[in-house]
Amino acid sequence: MAEINCEHVNDEENMNSSDSECTSTEENMGRGVQDEDNMNSSDSEDTLTEENLVRCVQLQLPKHIAAYCEKKELIRVTQPMVCDTDLMEKVCNNYIIVKKILSNLEWQEKLLCKHVCSTWNSAIHTLNKEQLNATDFVLDLHFNSIKNGIRFKKSSDFSTEPLVVFAFVNTSGTNITSKCMSLLPHPCEPPCEKEHSLLDFVQQKVCGPKNCMFTVRADYLCYFPLNHSPTYKHTYTFDMFRRPRSIIGGISIPAIPDVKFNIINIKSNSDMEKDFYYEVRELSRERIFKGVLVYVTEKYLLHSVEDFFYLNYFKEAQPDIPYALGGCIVEDCIYDKNDIKLIIDGVNEGSDFISENLISIGIFSIPKSVVNSEGEKCNFDVYSLIIEAADWQKTKIQKNIDEFSKKIPRFEHSVALKLSCVGRDKKHELEQNYFRAAFPNTPLIGCYGNGELGINHPPRPVREEPPSRKRFRRDAGPQLGIIYSYSTVFMYFGWGKIISS
Repeated sequence: MAEINCEHVNDEENMNSSDSECTSTEENMGRGVQDEDNMNSSDSEDTLTEENLVRCVQLQLPKHIAAYCEKKELIRVTQPMVCDTDLMEKVCNNYIIVKKILSNLEWQEKLLCKHVCSTWNSAIHTLNKEQLNATDFVLDLHFNSIKNGIRFKKSSDFSTEPLVVFAFVNTSGTNITSKCMSLLPHPCEPPCEKEHSLLDFVQQKVCGPKNCMFTVRADYLCYFPLNHSPTYKHTYTFDMFRRPRSIIGGISIPAIPDVKFNIINIKSNSDMEKDFYYEVRELSRERIFKGVLVYVTEKYLLHSVEDFFYLNYFKEAQPDIPYALGGCIVEDCIYDKNDIKLIIDGVNEGSDFISENLISIGIFSIPKSVVNSEGEKCNFDVYSLIIEAADWQKTKIQKNIDEFSKKIPRFEHSVALKLSCVGRDKKHELEQNYFRAAFPNTPLIGCYGNGELGINHPPRPVREEPPSRKRFRRDAGPQLGIIYSYSTVFMYFGWGKIISS
């Protein structure tokens, strides 16, 4: 049984990289990672066929995973091992031993193992309910030199099938490619001579063969892992805006019992009725909306706040149960695996990739039957907080976050998204630090855009300001509907046991 190896971060090795190495790395990235020191031409390279000279190729699934997905028999030439039959039978039938062994596998391998026998199947199902931790990951080219390889770093193993993977890539990182040999762990075994897209590499390592990576492209990102995480030193701060670097960061939320995540991609206004209203109406028949995530691309022109009033249809479909909503205007949104293929084609042709998506809406929902059954409740919820343009003072920002943290329950597992306006300047780090102080065990990730969408859930009291109050320079005045400017929207996702309420 093949193992999917994801090496942990070798902090000392990366910390020893000098500034000169980082600088040369950034200069050499562009559309492909190249380093003459590590690509010494040899006689074998001179004899490469024309097919092998393709600049960038899409990664293929491992043979055993591909065979499982396609329901094909995989014939392998193997050397049989001579084992004690009695001992092997005892090990295979011992539930405790099997569970301990299987707990160390990646979720893709568990897909195959659950078909071995009833004991293994039972152990896999139990592990899926126990291994519910979120895992953040990063490919940060600033901290890598080609000599050491481009290392894929993660906070823990991807032990459970993902429900959704939130991924964020900046503009300079979208079309980055690298030689197979330079990527650690190597996407191909043995490493091939071709180049691979780093976005494709991340998709394969995190959620392939499942198609659940919800990727956003934005100029500036927010990446704030936990202090004890191996990825913590890659925290992306406001100071780095002045010297942007190629980075792909994200976080994986595991599959949670009874919870579904649906995507609605709107490619034209004429598709609104079919793609949005119909899908929301059908979902609301059997399910309850817990959280709505909206990414609006810059191709969708905003004429007025009325352009987003259609999002109030969630309220019409679910008038009596509150839900969280957050969103941001971004450069582009990528969800379909075909988009990654188009990115690779664009790299080879020397053109930038821009999807046809105008609006991408992610919906978290739970079945109505779970809420209505006696003594049963799905331990998953989503909450959202808007820090408005008028909340410019440090004391107001801290007060709003503290009040929000006291109103919502604390879950055993949680992640948070920060969707903010670039124009809030140095308030970004301040907001991140206040949020971390209020939620010390919640990793934070997100991006900065040019307009925010949100709903306060739980609701905040209406502010009553004196008529003669002094207006802040960036105060955009009263907001209409759910769209804001110069604001920050936090979305908190929690699941598992409720630690405190």
